[in-house]
Amino acid sequence: MANDISGIGSSRTQQSGNRTAQRVDDDNKSSSISSNNTTSGSDKVSLTKTAARLKDIERSLSDQSPVDSNRVNDMKSALANGNYNVDADKIADKMMTFEAALDK
Repeated sequence: MANDISGIGSSRTQQSGNRTAQRVDDDNKSSSISSNNTTSGSDKVSLTKTAARLKDIERSLSDQSPVDSNRVNDMKSALANGNYNVDADKIADKMMTFEAALDK
């Protein structure tokens, strides 16, 4: 479907006619939702298995905490016991890399 862009910036709005959304599940079954407008044309959206899987992964990641509590506790313990070693050269290298990335 070609879109007329000559009216960009004007107060004219363009509407599509039939809209269909389709989701393809893992078992290759699909379901459709349609909405009919009074103008002509049709738009379709189809979610593939990959898109559905990405949505599931996104949902599972949103349920997880962004903080690794075990690592935080290990760091606290190492600091409290004096076992945490600071590598000044490594920190300086990371700072220089970060600074160089900002200049680009």
